[in-house]
Amino acid sequence: MQFNFYLSKYMTVNENGIAIINGNQKRNPQLDDVITIMGESSALAQNLKQVITSPMRFFQTDQKMYIKIEGKNCLGILKIGRKNLFHRDLNGIIKEIQPLCVLDFYVHESVQRKGIGKDLFEEMLRIEILKPEKLAYDRPSPKLLGFLKKYYNLQTYIPQNNNYVIYSQYFDYKQTNVQQEQITQQIHQQQQNPQLVNQQTQQQRVQPQQTPLKMEQLDQMMQQMSLESKQQYLQYQKSKAQAPWATDQKQYQNMYQTTTGLMSAQIHKR
Repeated sequence: MQFNFYLSKYMTVNENGIAIINGNQKRNPQLDDVITIMGESSALAQNLKQVITSPMRFFQTDQKMYIKIEGKNCLGILKIGRKNLFHRDLNGIIKEIQPLCVLDFYVHESVQRKGIGKDLFEEMLRIEILKPEKLAYDRPSPKLLGFLKKYYNLQTYIPQNNNYVIYSQYFDYKQTNVQQEQITQQIHQQQQNPQLVNQQTQQQRVQPQQTPLKMEQLDQMMQQMSLESKQQYLQYQKSKAQAPWATDQKQYQNMYQTTTGLMSAQIHKR
């Protein structure tokens, strides 16, 4: 879709030609035009009853949009957001989950089958640090289902009343899934409140500095204890090597005087 202005003037584009727009950022008329026209084209291509992507439905939300641009042309959009969903398995057990969802995915007809959709999707997976099976898909079109089957071998899922598609692999490797969600939440927190993350980082930098001081004090105490123990041991070895009476000079003198007195008394008797 061609516009009468260069899109890079009104949005930041990375080295892959993709702009990442957050729903809480500042709006501008040019960006509104891009989102409006691409949203309407997406709804028409998917035979939707209503437009699901518009400035009013996107801004002031926690959603995110990946936009592939080239000069004055917008080649495609990919909108994502986190949703609370209830999923029913084959046993009828319902689980409440909060996955990151693909809410809209559209590539303009003039550039389809040229890898534009793959570029958008791979960029989103890289930035969000997720695998395609860990996403939920809102009313995916037959083209999107075929895309996921072709490139990522995703095809097994249980139809839901809410029309979200969640592949069976989503519930595999629960520990890995939890770790990925934690990383994603940390990145989301950093984007929403960078000052709080900086304060936490500074606190983490301060705390380790206190540990070496405590270790140094403990080391000094151990050295002092070792020195005192060594001195006590040397005194013990020294006293052990001498005769018992040699350790007390007064006791030695008393023994000498007593012995001399006894000898003198015997001489006088004779």
